[in-house]
Amino acid sequence: MAWVCTAATGQEMVADTLQGRGVAGPYTLTWNRLVERSEIVLLETRWLTRDTDYWIDYAAGQIRFAEPLRVGQTARVSYRIQSGVSQRNTNTDVALETELARWGPAALSLRGRIIGDPNRPTTDLGLRAAWQEPTREGEALYLMRNPRGDDAPALLQLRSQWRTDTGWQGAFRFSRVDTDFGDAKPYGLASGQQSAEASLLFQPDAHLRTRLQWSLAEPLRAGAPAQQRWNAGLDYQLQQVRLSLERHIAALGNQPTQATDRAVVQMRPTDTVQLQMEHQTQTQGERATQQTQVRAQLGQAMELRHRTLDDSQQGRTEESGVAMRFGAPTVQGTVGLEQRWREDAQHRTAQLGLQAQLAPRLRVSGEFEAAENAGQMRGYHLQAQPISGLQLSLQAREYQGLRGLNLRSQQAQLDWQLGGGLTLSGQLAQNPLHQGAPQPIQRKQYQLRWRQGAWDIEAGYTEQSQLGQSLIERRYLLGMRRRLDAYTLLGLSYQQSEWERDAFLREAALRLGLTRQMASLYMSLEAQLQLPRTDAQPQQRPNYSGSLRLGVQF
Repeated sequence: MAWVCTAATGQEMVADTLQGRGVAGPYTLTWNRLVERSEIVLLETRWLTRDTDYWIDYAAGQIRFAEPLRVGQTARVSYRIQSGVSQRNTNTDVALETELARWGPAALSLRGRIIGDPNRPTTDLGLRAAWQEPTREGEALYLMRNPRGDDAPALLQLRSQWRTDTGWQGAFRFSRVDTDFGDAKPYGLASGQQSAEASLLFQPDAHLRTRLQWSLAEPLRAGAPAQQRWNAGLDYQLQQVRLSLERHIAALGNQPTQATDRAVVQMRPTDTVQLQMEHQTQTQGERATQQTQVRAQLGQAMELRHRTLDDSQQGRTEESGVAMRFGAPTVQGTVGLEQRWREDAQHRTAQLGLQAQLAPRLRVSGEFEAAENAGQMRGYHLQAQPISGLQLSLQAREYQGLRGLNLRSQQAQLDWQLGGGLTLSGQLAQNPLHQGAPQPIQRKQYQLRWRQGAWDIEAGYTEQSQLGQSLIERRYLLGMRRRLDAYTLLGLSYQQSEWERDAFLREAALRLGLTRQMASLYMSLEAQLQLPRTDAQPQQRPNYSGSLRLGVQF
């Protein structure tokens, strides 16, 4: 289920409710090409953290959780979509489970999954046996894909875990997926291989924790080597000292066995001083490497670090660095110096950052980075509010050989509350920054929006081109929303896209939506008319579509 709470703006907020099916994922959302880092994930009543509790693929519109969602659990994923960029995922993914019998903590159920791809419909059907007690649980799952006879490809998974009051914990999992089964990612498995995992943990008190883990992955195709991994570790923690020891062995098919030993000591003698020492040794065949790192942090003002790497094939490398922070209530800055030695060569790098609140409505920051004989980068960022309601932002970076770049990144943004519900925003950018790296594009974007009473009207224009290419893309958007009453919202939008290169191409889409709230239940109706590109071969007729969505707001 999904609920769209904004119908005709440049970005819309969508919420999907996912029903757990006993696997970590991936779970497919209603839309793909999502606005990055716009999601909010709620598992029942707990907020989840990105890259720790879940991982999301913005391009495909899929999410995978760190722990399997049990059958009956629900997760709510809210995210933003971009008009003209995001698209609906056409494949429906329906999980089925019906309990056939129950004997105390054990249960037998019919398990299934249907993917409604009109080109290649897929049906999984099988049995699931599960038992769950306070200190132990297990599961046996057997599925067949598109079962029509005795030759249907199958998926088998066995798993169990247990724990005792004396601090012991154990777990085991075995799985096998036939090569012809196809995509097994929804079950957290890989097609065409069998695998096994086992782990044993012992934690007698809050200070000591030991672990022993083993895993095997073996492809089912002839001649493909298997891979095995062993991991043993010990963690001992007191109030001011923590010791970690770990040994990792990996037998990677036909490659030499890789063995890694790692020891880490962390100390915090006072509240403002932190020390960390780490030593790691790795051997693989005739190659051996040793790495030692030392890091000291003095409050929030200074950090010192040194790293030594001895490689039997590439020689010895040493790196040292210092980072300092300073500031006052209105001015703050950072300074970083790094030096790297390798045989007779030396490389030095310096970084400087400064930001100042010059006035209540003016904030300025600057940055500088230089590498010895490798160029430099300088930049600034200015944020100002010259008059009430007007926000200006200017950002620029100039690269002179650093990281092999010789270009200038510039971006200017404007947001102006004109009064009477009227808002004007715009952006001019050349080589804009994305995750700290300049992108080879040039963009102009303007948006005019009027909100008054029950009306919300928006007009937008975007022009974007790839630098060094002759392709220019233009987009026009005109949208209107009208709240008919306290429970009904009507939306109408028109979007037109144009491409200009050797020929002039155009496509357009007209959408009409109606959302009705009934207590906590929402119902949305949407109709769409899409005019295809004029160069489409063979010539296509206009595409008409409609949809009905139901959603629940928590």
